[in-house]
Amino acid sequence: MTISKKIIGGYSIVLALLIASTIVAFYALHQIQAAHDHVLRVDERLMESANELRIAGFAQQTYIRGILLYPELQKTNQMFLQDNDHQFKQIFEKIKRLISGEKENNLLDELSSLHQQLERAQQQAVQLSLEQKPEEALAFVINTFRPLSRAFIDKAKHFYEQQSAILERRKVEATEKVKSYTTVLAVVSLFAVLVGLIIGIRLSRMITLQLRENIAQLSSTSAEILSTTSQVASGAAETAAAVSETTATVEEVKQTALAASQKAKYVSDSAQKASNISEAGRKSVEEAINGMNRIQEQMESIAESIMQLSEQGHAISEIIATVNDLAEQSNLLAVNAAIEAARAGEQGKSFGVVAREIRSLAEQSKQATAQVRTILGDIQKATNAAVLATEQGSKAVEAGVRQSTETGEAIHLLSTSISEAAQAATQIAASSKQQMVGMDQVAMAMVNIKQASEQNVAGTRQAELAAQDLYEMGSKLSVLVGDKKDHFIEAPEKVHA
Repeated sequence: MTISKKIIGGYSIVLALLIASTIVAFYALHQIQAAHDHVLRVDERLMESANELRIAGFAQQTYIRGILLYPELQKTNQMFLQDNDHQFKQIFEKIKRLISGEKENNLLDELSSLHQQLERAQQQAVQLSLEQKPEEALAFVINTFRPLSRAFIDKAKHFYEQQSAILERRKVEATEKVKSYTTVLAVVSLFAVLVGLIIGIRLSRMITLQLRENIAQLSSTSAEILSTTSQVASGAAETAAAVSETTATVEEVKQTALAASQKAKYVSDSAQKASNISEAGRKSVEEAINGMNRIQEQMESIAESIMQLSEQGHAISEIIATVNDLAEQSNLLAVNAAIEAARAGEQGKSFGVVAREIRSLAEQSKQATAQVRTILGDIQKATNAAVLATEQGSKAVEAGVRQSTETGEAIHLLSTSISEAAQAATQIAASSKQQMVGMDQVAMAMVNIKQASEQNVAGTRQAELAAQDLYEMGSKLSVLVGDKKDHFIEAPEKVHA
């Protein structure tokens, strides 16, 4: 077997191992990409849908309160409720398209059942309000609608937490897959390297054994040629000058490559800093989203407190009406007493004085009742304004959460791009460093060429016999490497020339 065939066979084996390593690497990347795509297309969208269910539940409570507290805004709030119901349907349809597990399906069925009960309770509360039965509607909302709404919101929160746990578990599974594929790829790569080393060592030994004898003869002949070539130096002057100019040019190129390497390192460091800053920005946005969620919960607590205040205002109105009735009856009683005192004559004067005082107290009670009613009306207006402000605040918080989420996704994409840019800059810096090493080698080679050009040999006649021997040895080496002898027929004449 010729040397070329042996070398081709060894490289074929190494190439096959490298192809196997590449296939394993592409398979691992495909699996990791599939897991990443599932997280983005399914798990994160399910979490977003669960959060939207909670927001829609809170909005439904707000619109029901608006119908009960503001009769003049009933039509507007009914339109809002219709839009909210349409949003509920869209969210449930999106969740049905995304979920695939039995556990998620059971939880979705529970949410759908609760939502149907909540819709019936909503329709009954609106019907009572439209029939001008505010007290019955309020009692129904407190005793029936509100517990169902809280149960639905809690169930949606549980669904959100469940999806969050699934997302974390899949991230852990993806990390484990990355580790396992990395281990397999490292083992395959190490095996390929070991096989390549073994093949290289065996090929080296085989070729060395075949060439050792011929190389010994070639060495003796080369020694004779070197002894004669030391006498040739006159024709190397022009060559030495050209080599000197080339060496200066190479030195200038080397300085340019050094400056490029320094700039590449600076770009790599800047890209790494930008990557760290973008990661900090992503964490800040996540904290802002958590803060907006806490603000939303506080706004809901404020809305409930204002609702209770409105209910207490209605109770106070009833007490004021009772006091006003007592004042009217006292006033009537005082008039009757004054009439009876007038009939009694002198004996009823003292009783008439008492009747006037009672009438005066009744008038004062009516005035005080009117003042309290005025103050209570102002309090009711302020309460209504606070309810509107709370609703607007809840909507603003919802918009802030959505915008913060979009900002977090944008920063995440920016962080990924910056990380890729940092890796590319690092690779450029490494390539520049390798170029610097290559330029040093070129400069050293040019120095060696310059030295060799100054030692050019003369006396081709004295080297004729040595050249003939080299020709014969070249023919033998050509046979070993699988080449033809015809290539060396005119070699002695060229050497002689």
